[in-house]
Amino acid sequence: MQATHELRELYKDPNIAQYLYATLCMAQIPQVRQYSAVLLRKKICKTKAWKQLSEEPKTAKPVVQAIGQLVAVIAKHEWQQSRQWAELQQFMNVLTQSKDLEQCRLGFHIVGVVASVAPEVLKPHLIPLLALFGGCLQTCADQQLCLDVVKAMSSLVCCLGSEHAPSFNALIPLAMEFIKRLIEVDQDKAMDAMELFDELLDSEVAILLPHIKPLIKLCLDVASDTKRDSALRVRCLCLISWMVNVKKKTIVKHKLIPELLDILFPIMAEVTDNDLDADEDDDEDDDLSQTPSASAAQLVDTMALHLPPEKLIPPLSQHVEKYLTSDNPLHKKAAYLAMAVIAEGCSEAIREKYLQTFLQVICQGIGHENPHVKNAALFALGEFADYLQPDINKFAGDVMPILLVQLTQMAQQMGQLGKNVPNLSKTFYALETFCENLEEGLVPYLPTLMEQILLFLTLPSHRAKELAISCVGAAANATKEAMLPYFPRIIEHLKGYLTEHQSEQDSILRTQALGKYGLFASLSLVLKADMAPYMGPLLEHMFTSLQSTEGVVTSEGDGGFPLFDELEDSDDEDAAIHSGGDGEDSDDDELKGAAWRRLPGGEGGHQPGLGRCGNMGPAFMPFLDNCFTQLLLVADHPSPDVQKAVLSSLAKLTVVLAQFAASGVPGAEGRMTDVQKAVSILMPKLIEVCQTEPERELVIGALETLAVLVKELKSVAVEDPKHVEHIVSLVRSAFNHKLPSQDCDSDGEEAEDEEAEYDGLLVQVAGDLVPALAQALPPERFLPHLGQLVPLFTGKLKERSSRSDRSYAVGTLAEVAQHLNRDALAPFCQPLLAVFLGCMRDADAEVRSNAVFGLGALAESAGDALVSEYPALLAALSSMLSKESSRQAKDNICGAVARLILTSVNAVPMAEVFPVLLQHLPLEEDLEENVTLFRCICRLYELRHEQFLKNLPQILRLVLGVIKTNQVTPDTRTSLVQLIKSTSSEIPSEVQAVLQTFPPDEQELFNAILASP
Repeated sequence: MQATHELRELYKDPNIAQYLYATLCMAQIPQVRQYSAVLLRKKICKTKAWKQLSEEPKTAKPVVQAIGQLVAVIAKHEWQQSRQWAELQQFMNVLTQSKDLEQCRLGFHIVGVVASVAPEVLKPHLIPLLALFGGCLQTCADQQLCLDVVKAMSSLVCCLGSEHAPSFNALIPLAMEFIKRLIEVDQDKAMDAMELFDELLDSEVAILLPHIKPLIKLCLDVASDTKRDSALRVRCLCLISWMVNVKKKTIVKHKLIPELLDILFPIMAEVTDNDLDADEDDDEDDDLSQTPSASAAQLVDTMALHLPPEKLIPPLSQHVEKYLTSDNPLHKKAAYLAMAVIAEGCSEAIREKYLQTFLQVICQGIGHENPHVKNAALFALGEFADYLQPDINKFAGDVMPILLVQLTQMAQQMGQLGKNVPNLSKTFYALETFCENLEEGLVPYLPTLMEQILLFLTLPSHRAKELAISCVGAAANATKEAMLPYFPRIIEHLKGYLTEHQSEQDSILRTQALGKYGLFASLSLVLKADMAPYMGPLLEHMFTSLQSTEGVVTSEGDGGFPLFDELEDSDDEDAAIHSGGDGEDSDDDELKGAAWRRLPGGEGGHQPGLGRCGNMGPAFMPFLDNCFTQLLLVADHPSPDVQKAVLSSLAKLTVVLAQFAASGVPGAEGRMTDVQKAVSILMPKLIEVCQTEPERELVIGALETLAVLVKELKSVAVEDPKHVEHIVSLVRSAFNHKLPSQDCDSDGEEAEDEEAEYDGLLVQVAGDLVPALAQALPPERFLPHLGQLVPLFTGKLKERSSRSDRSYAVGTLAEVAQHLNRDALAPFCQPLLAVFLGCMRDADAEVRSNAVFGLGALAESAGDALVSEYPALLAALSSMLSKESSRQAKDNICGAVARLILTSVNAVPMAEVFPVLLQHLPLEEDLEENVTLFRCICRLYELRHEQFLKNLPQILRLVLGVIKTNQVTPDTRTSLVQLIKSTSSEIPSEVQAVLQTFPPDEQELFNAILASP
């Protein structure tokens, strides 16, 4: 403390810089000299302090290595003031060309430091400097000197222009050869040297392009060598992952996928001591950089996200099959891990060709005796349940019994052993994810599930309780009211975690359990206003978590000497040193080197919970303003996952507020002004994210959130014409691959038709904004944009387009047609009609289904404008129906016919058409068309159409078959009840004659409906 006090006093002396410099040059103890150099740099770092120095210390030459940082700072100031420092350039030339090794080392060290702190100083001398680097790497055997050269190259990447590219390009093979040699002697320094490739991939990938194949080979050789340090192997795998991310077409062109998989599968088969640590949080979002095995899996995940499935899945399937048939259980583990990590990026391809086969082998793996195999299979099931909805739900009868058996066995083992068991977390991950998406399909399994879950809540293991609480939230989210019988027991277990005084473990459990899934937010679906008593402590916890900086790792420029900051002047004037007016001094950045890493439990766990709390209705209103404010504070969070979740929750809260404002309940007056204010904040923010962010998943989330706001708020969201212009521009940019998040990867590579599924997904979610705009805007505002938007979708209907693109494009055009009126559609009727008729002959059932829906929607919206086309339309529908094998498409044909009848019944030959329509009812798959179908039937009764009376038996039986089911909406059910009552009172004899032919249960149902209020 005394020394610190004395230093503070000395810092006030105007001659302190000279004293420190003298100590730096003359002190005998190396640590004192270094200490002086650091203090001197800190003292003159700010421009104000620098200007106060006399000329002599400015121009003096440093004589020891510790002055490197000082030289760099001085160089930056001199460059800012006079664009030169001739003495420095002469000094570096003398040192770097010296025959004395120590002098040469010092010279290149100073070059490296100046390059890292003030690269602009060296930019005018880059070409001779690069030639000097090349000579050094070719002829010099000194390890440290060459390392300084490579690190200087890394720092100078930001200064490269087209005139420097050839010279720098020639250095890459030399740098790679040096790194190969360095790996053999010092793996830590080799990792430092590999930062060169990070810099090139980040900003000058074209320079690296000719060297990607040998660079990948270098990384694969290191990664596959189990004798190397794990950190170095992980570093190499991460570098390959980044190359796949930014140069995916190069990977495909050079046919590197099989070579990558040949190396990655054996690495994924490796095992570490803590792979099955039963007490560890081995959640699916664990930091994947810890082991080579996990990093290899992450690389396969990246390949799935960025490479065309047609190129990846066939070779990967060969490896999966080979490894599954191996007698080595760790090979089986690798196969299941590979299936798990491709579920997100290749979901569409798996649905089409591999789902049943993959799922069968995954279920077999869950029953395997080896815990590594079981763990990987459970993880794969969880990933499939997360990304392959809703297709995977039809296998619930096969999957749920297996998961419940696994859960029961674990509960028994933990009860006997009194501790956690292997596979605990992965079992709950698979169970929770599968249950959440089953919705009503989970109800039959709910008693058995809750019996076991409640048992886990009584176990002493905090980890087990955390997972069980999270699973309860998933079950509540899926089954809603069906959870009510279990709520009293659940809340008894949870009350303790909302108290003020808790043990340390209970406090951790509270944070993890509530934050991980938002249990109470899920229960708000069921409890609604009854959740109000619990909201205070719940929101307090959520806000605390939102404000936490956990997960943000900072790297301080002077790490190791934090106390020096206390010696600085309090004057903040000129705190930032600007380089040519373009950048800020990295020494003054508050979060220099800040990096966000994935945290176990998921970063966005609290934010969706806040969005779901709106299920409480008016009871949530006292909390809404504070929730919105707290979320807005973190709308620019450094984690893309958190930012995505925050933006989504802000939109959900805005929608909840709008619903409340329109409800007319007490307190709703004037709240629409708050909605407009929220929209004025949120819409520009979402548009900005889409226009500027490079993170693809974040942009997809922002586009989805934009669509939610436009669909839910309609005219309120697009009241500002600028918002509409920006949205239309976003859609066009996305379709033309012009957004920053869409890497064109076009550096000399030929374009390919195949693309990664997520690349296509971004385009699709952008396109979803078009029907949302069609619904939100009045026709006169939307019509000027329609002409430039329709071609974007018709361009996706080419013969070589993927099934997914064709289905999406025709489906979106159908939605647009559904939301427009006759006048708006007039210029587009014939082009859209041609599109729908053509796609009704597509080889894919989903495309045909969407096309026939579009045909009916177009006919209904266009009104009498298409009546003259009815004979041709009915002929096309009849021809399709006679050959159609898809039940979904048949249901949409029925809906299209109903729309034609509703639009112009006199233009339809009802005696021929209506009986055929009834023969294909009831609907079986596309139950949403029941709204249109029964609207048509009710309309025929209002018209007293003869076909209604002639087909009364079929109509009544159809109505009685659906009226008590969830196949119809509440509004449709009300209309059908009124239809039964009206026919019974207005044509009683005809109705009674038909009823006499019905079985007793149908007669009882009819009479019960008549007697209903």
